[in-house]
Amino acid sequence: MSSKVSVAHRWAVVSLVVFLALAVFVTVEPTDSFDRAAREVFRPDDVWGPWQLVFGNVVDGAGPPVALAALALAGLIAAYRRRHLAPLLYVAGLAAVTIVVTQLSKAVLQRPDPHQDVGFFSGSYPSGHMVVLLCCLGGILFVWRRHPPLWAWWLVLVCAVTMGFSLLLLSMHWFTDVVGGFLLAVPVLALASSQRLLDPVHRAAARDSVGSPT
Repeated sequence: MSSKVSVAHRWAVVSLVVFLALAVFVTVEPTDSFDRAAREVFRPDDVWGPWQLVFGNVVDGAGPPVALAALALAGLIAAYRRRHLAPLLYVAGLAAVTIVVTQLSKAVLQRPDPHQDVGFFSGSYPSGHMVVLLCCLGGILFVWRRHPPLWAWWLVLVCAVTMGFSLLLLSMHWFTDVVGGFLLAVPVLALASSQRLLDPVHRAAARDSVGSPT
């Protein structure tokens, strides 16, 4: 178990370092030509077509409000079934950390999106859709199982790739924004996988599985 935790921590450190390095690159714009070339691949001449209509449903249907609502629902169901507030507090904390680190990153970097729009808390890097979706799906898995099976993480990866592809088709983000969103989600999920945080979430379930003490 300790080896799994240490591996998760190592991945978190590597991901965070790469995220910060990429943040420097997108700030001084050496990735600008690459991102513009990628934009032409996914949405040539910024034309809106049938593919954008199809994959726009993915962005809307799995966007941050929906993902956060799903995470909250998972916490509520777990709290009710285990007769304990720990799962609800866990998902609330995860949601708060995810939103804060994402919005702070956007506010600090202030990167314009492909349509040159930027606001104080709406910078393009990293993609909030990617960070929130990955963290919420991961949080749901951690509430479900202390150690989610590998196939469940593959499903999360498929969802993340689909979201990233959709964001690029709609030209809502640069390619490096999507990558940055994935990189930022990794250390947040590594923190969420901490046994200290998960023990209270699953303690009630373990007690119920062996029966209440007489």
